[in-house]
Amino acid sequence: MRPAGERDQAKSRAVFPAVDGRTLLGANVALPAEFPAERTLAGVAFQRGQQSRVDRWIERAVAAGVPPTTRGATGSIPVVVVDVPVLSTQWRPVRRFVDGGMTAGIGDPDVLARTITVYTDVGAFQRCLSIPGSYDVHALVVDRDGTILARGCGDHDDQVCAAIAAGLLVD
Repeated sequence: MRPAGERDQAKSRAVFPAVDGRTLLGANVALPAEFPAERTLAGVAFQRGQQSRVDRWIERAVAAGVPPTTRGATGSIPVVVVDVPVLSTQWRPVRRFVDGGMTAGIGDPDVLARTITVYTDVGAFQRCLSIPGSYDVHALVVDRDGTILARGCGDHDDQVCAAIAAGLLVD
C-alpha cells in the first residue's frame, strides 16, 4: 500500500537531481543534462525485485510509440525511454561486479544502451524527487533541465499513463 497522497505526486515541483550515471554499454552520462532525448521517460527503481514493474512501464511506453532504445540514434531525438536503477554509494566499489551481473542477465544491446545505473546517496536522490521511500518504482518524464513534466508511481493505470503520454509530447 502507498501512503496517502503518493498517487498525487504529479503536482509536486520536484527536480531530477544532478547525478553521474553509466549505461550498461559503458558510456558515462551526467544526468539530467545528458538524458538522451528532449523528454525522457525514466523508469526509476531502487530494489532488484522492482525490475518487472519498470519493464511494464517501458513496455507500455514502447507500445504507445516511444522509441525503446537510444542505440543507433543520431542527433537529438524528441522522446525515449530509459531504465535508471538507483543504488547506494556503498555499492560503488563493486560497480563493475553489479553492473556486470546486470549486463550478463540482460544481454540485449538495446536494453543495455537504455539502462543507466546511478550510484548515489539514495535518500538525497529521493528527497529531490519527493519520493518517500525505496519500496516502489517511479516513471518520470524529465527534460534535460531536470524538470519533472509528469510522473507515475507503482503499477500504471490508464489515468497515469495518459498524464505520462501528455508529458512526453514535445511542443
